[in-house]
Amino acid sequence: MHYAMNRANDVRRRRIAQMTSFARRLTAERGLSGFTVEEVCEHVGISRRSFFNYFTSKDDAVLGVPARRDDEDLTAWFTGRGRPDVPGISPNLLDDLAELSVRRWDSSGITAESMHDVRAAFEREPRLLTKGFERLLRDEQSDVELVERREGLPSGDLRAAAAVQLIQVLVRASAWEFLAPDDTGTYAEILGRRLAAARELLAPPHDPERTS
Repeated sequence: MHYAMNRANDVRRRRIAQMTSFARRLTAERGLSGFTVEEVCEHVGISRRSFFNYFTSKDDAVLGVPARRDDEDLTAWFTGRGRPDVPGISPNLLDDLAELSVRRWDSSGITAESMHDVRAAFEREPRLLTKGFERLLRDEQSDVELVERREGLPSGDLRAAAAVQLIQVLVRASAWEFLAPDDTGTYAEILGRRLAAARELLAPPHDPERTS
């Protein structure tokens, strides 16, 4: 049964990727009003009714925002790494947030070509930038709540927000570096280097000469 569920999820992710890629290309060529949901459905081989099991709107198809997220295993892994019964923040919190990002990246299928399609769609339909930014803010808040739950923190605890926001800054910079023509490693390696640099800034080694 678990195998069948994984296979169904794989099919779902593949169809979502196909529809998103096609919708982005059509948006870049014709604009959002220049194509129909039916065209996207025909390309993938599903019905219009099935489309709305994957996306709530045509805009969301272009943005790659599915109607429901299939990352329950990832969030369970992340929350399971915390120890809310122990005082203080887990020492591995930032590392786990970075690993969460890597696993999401690996499952997203992001490539330089797909990012080109995103930029082209945004240039044709600038209003999608606003919707995309709103989505980023919602995802960030969702991760903040995930950290609060994992660490046993009260709602609004700034430590949860700071941890998520720090990793998000590193994630965005790492993504751009990875997608550059002269990238210098895997996404996980690039993010790891940036996290190590941030740690050195936040907790520099003690140097007696600097404090004397």
